Amino acid sequence: MIGGYAGKILRVNLSRRKISTEVLSESWARKYIGGYGTAGKILYDEVPAWADAFDPENRLIFSTGPVSGTGVPTAGRHCVVTKSPLTGFFGDASAGGFWGAELKSSGYDSIVFNGRSSKPVLLWIDDVATELVDAQPYWGMDARTADRAIRKDLGEAGARVAVIGQAGENLVRFAGIPNDEANRIAARCGVGAVMGYMNLKAVAVKGERRVHIERPDLLRSVASEITRFVTSDPHVKSFTKAGTMLYFDLNWEIGDVPVCNLSRSDFGGPGDPGVQKLAYPDGYGKIIAGKRTCHVCPVSCRRVASYPASDKGEIEGPEYETVASFGPNCGIDSIRTIAEASDLCNIYGLDTISTGSTIAFAMECYENGLIDKADTGGVELTFGNADALIDTVHRIAHREGFGNILAEGSRRASRIIGNGAEYYAMQVKGLELAMHDPRAFQGGGLHFACTPTGGRHTEGLTLGHELVKTRPLLGIPVALDRFSTQGKARLVKIVEDWTAFISAAGWCLFTDDANAYPTEKSFLLAYEAVTGIAFTIEQALTIGERIFNLKKCFNIKHGATRNDDTLPKRLLIEKGKAGNIVKLDEMLGEYYQARGWNPNSGTPTPERLSCLGLD
Repeated sequence: MIGGYAGKILRVNLSRRKISTEVLSESWARKYIGGYGTAGKILYDEVPAWADAFDPENRLIFSTGPVSGTGVPTAGRHCVVTKSPLTGFFGDASAGGFWGAELKSSGYDSIVFNGRSSKPVLLWIDDVATELVDAQPYWGMDARTADRAIRKDLGEAGARVAVIGQAGENLVRFAGIPNDEANRIAARCGVGAVMGYMNLKAVAVKGERRVHIERPDLLRSVASEITRFVTSDPHVKSFTKAGTMLYFDLNWEIGDVPVCNLSRSDFGGPGDPGVQKLAYPDGYGKIIAGKRTCHVCPVSCRRVASYPASDKGEIEGPEYETVASFGPNCGIDSIRTIAEASDLCNIYGLDTISTGSTIAFAMECYENGLIDKADTGGVELTFGNADALIDTVHRIAHREGFGNILAEGSRRASRIIGNGAEYYAMQVKGLELAMHDPRAFQGGGLHFACTPTGGRHTEGLTLGHELVKTRPLLGIPVALDRFSTQGKARLVKIVEDWTAFISAAGWCLFTDDANAYPTEKSFLLAYEAVTGIAFTIEQALTIGERIFNLKKCFNIKHGATRNDDTLPKRLLIEKGKAGNIVKLDEMLGEYYQARGWNPNSGTPTPERLSCLGLD
């Protein structure tokens, strides 16, 4: 097998309790790289169009890329791929930490689950054996408690555990899969709900194998250069100090931060006093007690936060997306409330973006009289009500009362509520929008509308490129007007394709977004050092385009049409803080053309698929 790969896929049929191993095809590795590339091919081939997300014929695939678990800096990611219970289309989520590297060290690139166990089980993988273990004692535990209990009972304190909390067990459609004591989480698209449906509580791994590297001398050289850059570049050093909250102030100033379910432009009254209560360092800095890192990552952008309750000690600090989701988007200006909500989501196993966005949707419905206290169980679900926010997080995770409706996600909940509630559901394809208002940058609206998994920011967000960041090696123009639609179709395509390549390989996206590598060539040199395969920028973009189209084809197979490539109506007719609407109609046809898709149906043409090797 080429360098960077363990060369094996583990298959687990939970209905039959059958475990088997197959060889990873080298041609697949070269063509789809890894991560949601190779996993996406399995998903497309094996999940029939008629199968619901909650069906034994669905697949739940844990997957790594070739640079995962190696000495390549910032390459500690793993992903989880499935048919999403939230959208009904391609679903994937990724997480950092150490679980992915441990899986690679255990001798597997991917694990493919199908079927459904008759009782709760966990999969235990180590160098001696791979087995399904009774997980009934851990069912009902939160993810952090279960993680610790499982490792204690296995007698392996150093094992890494990916484990669902109560949200996954209760099939909350935006449940994620926490790992590393619920401090990291593969959050989006409801992957944790599929794991709960399968009665799979956890996947625990412990490995001692070393990943083969084709050119170790080159890897040492590249890794040293990247580490020197990370520890000396002023911008990256600032990112290390503040984490993703470094961008909160800037994002607010340009109109990118959603407020009150994307309905308002002010936060806390005249002068926006709520901003500084959350921003770094004035607000956010008050809860930060240190920093953490992921596998072989010199950036160390993770925060350690002091929990508001003394018995909780220190927790994982909330990221920008979480702060924006529970903060301005819900009208909350208490950083401690946001930290508490964030930790609850981690231990319950909830996607903070979808959770905050769905609660914000409910708050706007409440304030507009579509629901009242009789519906919410006595909770005054208004913007800015911190107690109501925390209470609703608990209710969603346990599907209690009104939380049972919100656990369906904002699209389904809006249909249940009716009376025009769908207007307030800020979702695309059923997935709640990431915490970036696309009215502040036209490329963002186009990307949100067209990305296969829904309103994601991790499949090719263009914000940085439309502000100050330039990438001449990718063919992106030096300067782009963020309010103009000109050139945005081509920009979005390039960024999406590049993102697909580096994500499938196993890199953390912050490596690219925070400019933690000197240039794009640094990615390719690291990839060559690990695998022995030299790519040009153009070849890498083509591979990314192949993976992106594979995901698109899965959606079409499962019923997606051009009508799904759209945005919430609010973003198309109401001006945001930046004073604009998204002019989607001006960009959509040009985007289809740039991708070689049929301009009428928005589907890839046979000719384009053939060129990409997706016949």
